Amino acid sequence: MGMAQIKHSKTPLHIQIQQHLLELIKNRTFAPGDQLPAEVELAEQLGVSRSTLREALMRLEQDGIISRKHGLGTFVSFCARPIIESGLEVLESLEHQAQRIGLNTQMTHLEVVERPAEREEREKLAFPPEASRDVLCVDRVIIVENTPIAYLRDVLPRDLLCPDDLGKEFSGSVLDLLLQRGLPAPVISHTEIVAEGANPYVASRLDIPQGSPLLKLIAQLYAHDEQVLDYSLSYFVPGYFRFHVMRRVGRG
Repeated sequence: MGMAQIKHSKTPLHIQIQQHLLELIKNRTFAPGDQLPAEVELAEQLGVSRSTLREALMRLEQDGIISRKHGLGTFVSFCARPIIESGLEVLESLEHQAQRIGLNTQMTHLEVVERPAEREEREKLAFPPEASRDVLCVDRVIIVENTPIAYLRDVLPRDLLCPDDLGKEFSGSVLDLLLQRGLPAPVISHTEIVAEGANPYVASRLDIPQGSPLLKLIAQLYAHDEQVLDYSLSYFVPGYFRFHVMRRVGRG
């Protein structure tokens, strides 16, 4: 097989293994449908522990590169899962992120509801505490190749957006809709990123088991005058997304 042992460097060992195995798959050392050696054998060939190898294999499985079948082994997938990769420094719609890699997204389970704002929504939208304000709640699921990959909820002040604004051309991005309208123009987003288990409602929408791990983004979208235009909750299915951020080194 000619599989070289991993050389230690500053890069975490499981990342080195992941990259090495991915190169072998790209170079057709392992072709789609091939079974990888057993963990004991593969770890020995690579000169690493089984626990480190398992972490690398888990990442490859999340990316759809391999599939592990209980009692049978680990196999190279026939079709790698598409990965939507994005930097967190710039806010852009999921649709635009997908288009950048030639991926077509579709929207399903669209629900548009006018209702009074809930307590947390009033706080996030910076409504006066004593005010009873209505909001427009826009729920939908984004799918790729018939597979749900994200559940999105946007809550906006009712005087900013109404159901008629979500016409036939609406493809799922409230951000793009606000940018097209222009005024008030979105300029900045404050986003919190957490890992969360899927609650029963989100699990049913994404067709996954309840409690499945999801990446959740909680965001407030602001205009120039610090008006909150949108409060959103976005749930992403692991394995379809890779987010990264450039960080400046602190000097103490």
